[in-house]
Formats: sequence, C-alpha cells, structure tokens
Amino acid sequence: MDYGYQLLRHVVQQVFGNLRQAAQLTLLLFLAPFIGLVVLVGGTSGVMSEAPGGGTILAGLLLVVVAIVAYCWAAVGWHRYVLLEETGNGILPHWRGNRISAYFGRAFVVGIVVFLAAVGGGIVVGIAAAITQSPAVAIVLGVGLVFGASWVATRIGLVLPAAALGERMTIGESWAITRPVGSHIFLPLIVIALVVGVTQQLILLVFGQTVTTDLFGQVQEQYVLTLPGQILNGVLSWLQVLVNLALMTTLYGNLVEGRQLN
Repeated sequence: MDYGYQLLRHVVQQVFGNLRQAAQLTLLLFLAPFIGLVVLVGGTSGVMSEAPGGGTILAGLLLVVVAIVAYCWAAVGWHRYVLLEETGNGILPHWRGNRISAYFGRAFVVGIVVFLAAVGGGIVVGIAAAITQSPAVAIVLGVGLVFGASWVATRIGLVLPAAALGERMTIGESWAITRPVGSHIFLPLIVIALVVGVTQQLILLVFGQTVTTDLFGQVQEQYVLTLPGQILNGVLSWLQVLVNLALMTTLYGNLVEGRQLN
C-alpha cells in the first residue's frame, strides 16, 4: 500500500478517533486568543475611530503572547498524548514550561527556514511569471509555492514533536530522516488542503452574507460570515491545526520511534 495513503489514513484516524481527548486537551487553549480578542475589541469599540492608545496596544501585545503560549501548550499536549498517552488534567494538558519554551524555539526556527524558502521560491515564481506574462502560469506556480512551503515545513517539522518529548533533534536530522518518504508527504498535504479549502467555500456559501460598511468615509460592500459560519470556520481551523500536528507526530512515531502505520 502506498506510504502516502497509509500516512493520510493514520493521521485521519489519529485525529477523529481521539476527537474527545483532543478537544479536552486543546480546544480551550485554541479558543483562548479568540476570546481575548472579543474582550479586547468589545472593550475598545467605543473609541475605534480614534488612534489606539497605549493601553490598547499593550493589551494587543499581551494577547499575542497569550496566543503563542496557548498554541504551544496545546501542541505540546497533543504531541504528548499521541506519543505518550499523557491525558492532562481533564480540560488542559499538563503545564510543562521547559517543553513549551523549547517548542516555541523550535517552531520559531522552523518558521524562519520556511519563510526563507518561500522568499526564494517567490522570487523564482515572480521571474517566471514576468517572463511568461501568463496569469495561469503565475497561479499554478503560486499554488506550487504554497504546497512547497508546507512540504518543507513538514520535512523539518519533526523537531516539534521531538521538542514536546524532550528529545534533541536538529533541522538537518529531521530533513534527513524524512528523505526516504519525502515524495509521499505530498499526498496528505494536497488532500488536507483540498478538503479544508472546499469546506471553507461551502461554509462561506451557506453562511455568508453581504454587509455595507463605512470605511474612512467610503461605503463598501463586504461578504462576511454570520455567527454560525464563524463558529464552523473556527472549528474547521482547529481541526486543521490538529491534522497538521498529527501529520508531524505520525511521521515522528513511524520514522524515529519505529511505530507501524495502521
């Protein structure tokens, strides 16, 4: 059986077969930044037409910090649940400050590497689009660039579950370990992206509405989601994060720990 298909099937089973545990470990942490944003916007809605004050800026920066900590905490908890069956305290993962800080450091490095790779690829895409003068070529190359960046992130992303477990792994080691299955990783990446993209469009189609806004004196019409649509879109984003983390976790379990794919 094709490794890419096995990998995709295992990832789907990992997430949806443990959805209750995943919600207990990650959902509250995933929602925390959104709740904070609602509180922040609600508290400043009366002065949104004025320049933001120092308190608002400070609150915004604090919200960014909360989001980073919450996401890293949730990711560490999810990795550790899958690989160590660590269940947390019922509604949150166990707090492991050293693992969370290490996870953030590795994630930052992965982000920098992917960003540099995307910049390099973007330059190539720009040159090719300028030479061909074809919108179709530009779109195809742009889509390829997005998948290429996701592929690089996944190839070097095994450092993340390693950090969650307290194991040392470098970017180069992760790249080398995933080399034998590098081409197979494209299948789950493409399927996940297609499913998420189609689902987002369906949510927008069913729960979207046109509203008129007055922005800096200019009346504009925008197509936005209703509250049920926003909730569904948030759930979809949460599931997408879980699936992407599960992909790296599955690769780590299979390629590093020698676990079999279902």
